Amino acid sequence: MSEDKGRSAGEEIQVSLDHEWEKRNWMQWLGCTEQELQHAVESIGPDPDNVRRFLRQAR
Repeated sequence: MSEDKGRSAGEEIQVSLDHEWEKRNWMQWLGCTEQELQHAVESIGPDPDNVRRFLRQAR
């Protein structure tokens, strides 16, 4: 059973910049600034693994 009751089994987690709390959570998890996160998502899309790789390569 899924830990997150708000998501269906087939729904993938995506980086969302829609809400401040979501941005804060992603910035903390990825260890980046808001500007870095915004640039990464605009450049390569909202897949968390791709965003993490992009940020790692940018440093």
